[in-house]
Amino acid sequence: MIPYNLPQEKETVLHYASLLDDKLTKEIIESDLIKNEKQAEHLANFFWKMVDRSNIEDKQSGESSEYILEKIIITFMAYYRSSGYEEIWEDISDAR
Repeated sequence: MIPYNLPQEKETVLHYASLLDDKLTKEIIESDLIKNEKQAEHLANFFWKMVDRSNIEDKQSGESSEYILEKIIITFMAYYRSSGYEEIWEDISDAR
């Protein structure tokens, strides 16, 4: 189970999954579980797509998503570590 600290974290990820038409991310988040390496890679890549998209939205709206994105990255990093996918997260994040 993905250990969200705030309900807004899950809501934000689902918002961007919908905005980016990403059905696999929506499935992962709704099931609260990464089932395999393919899903681990997908969700890690999605996180960075979400960050890129939030930057665009923040410029348009004048708001800042920085706080909630920091909460989400902490949650995801903890989950990847506890579920054995930490190396996948690090490899994808380092490539950014």
